[in-house]
Amino acid sequence: MRTFSYFSVALLSTVALVSCSKEDNTPAESFLKTVAEVKVDEYTIRLQNASGSFVMGYNEVVLTAVKSSGEQVAIEEATFFPEMEMYKSDNNGGYTKEVNHRHSCPHTTLAKVGDQWKSQALFQMTTGATGSWYAKLTYKIAGVSKTIDRLDFVVKAQTNTALGKVGRFKVTSNTNPDGQMHLYAIVAPEKPIAGDNQLALGVWKMENKNSFPSVTDFTIEVKITEKGNTAVLSTSELRYSDSFYRGNVTYPKKGSYVLTYTMKDAQGNVIQPKDNAGNAVILASEISF
Repeated sequence: MRTFSYFSVALLSTVALVSCSKEDNTPAESFLKTVAEVKVDEYTIRLQNASGSFVMGYNEVVLTAVKSSGEQVAIEEATFFPEMEMYKSDNNGGYTKEVNHRHSCPHTTLAKVGDQWKSQALFQMTTGATGSWYAKLTYKIAGVSKTIDRLDFVVKAQTNTALGKVGRFKVTSNTNPDGQMHLYAIVAPEKPIAGDNQLALGVWKMENKNSFPSVTDFTIEVKITEKGNTAVLSTSELRYSDSFYRGNVTYPKKGSYVLTYTMKDAQGNVIQPKDNAGNAVILASEISF
């Protein structure tokens, strides 16, 4: 699994604030909020981040463990694998609780960053009637390894309109006429400003239900228009760097915008994305701030 390493500005700012303060010795972990937790023996194992919730889109994931006293304990080794179980239709417009199939999502290998175990995940669906999310975890504390087969968590709708929605498209080829599914999503900026902004766009290929490597060999042209107006305000080019497609985009003022993407392969040929029915589609993100 290729990694994507953009960490949320809010979380890093919080950690930096704690690190630089001479008068506040509160550990960085205390600024994290719990998304889901489970008690195993004398420890409580938690999935956390700065907001205390997971949303459809890009997310920080931090794995922590505490004793019953609330004292933080060191995790020596750990793994994280998110999975969603999709329910079968009841053939009456709803869904049963019987599992039809399971799939994962783009996510990085859980890695130790400083004294925290971190991952990033791109959840492409919300928890709801169609299915539910959970994590498979392993960890080692004080030389003892444990496995958690299921820790349920909720993925909510994206609340940050500056990031838009997770999109998807297929790319057909001679070797794959049915099309290879891809996902794309804006990762940054979380808080755009009027003027110049550094855009980070993630693109992932769904090799199978459990493998979502980052796409690294595209060039992406972005056209900026105001929502409801077809006049192009500016055009930028995104190139792959540090796990995402990055480039400068300009918004003349606060408002609602449409970012339309033209993707090109390594040879400079325009890639024509298609939907599930095989029809040509336009790739775009609608944002507002």
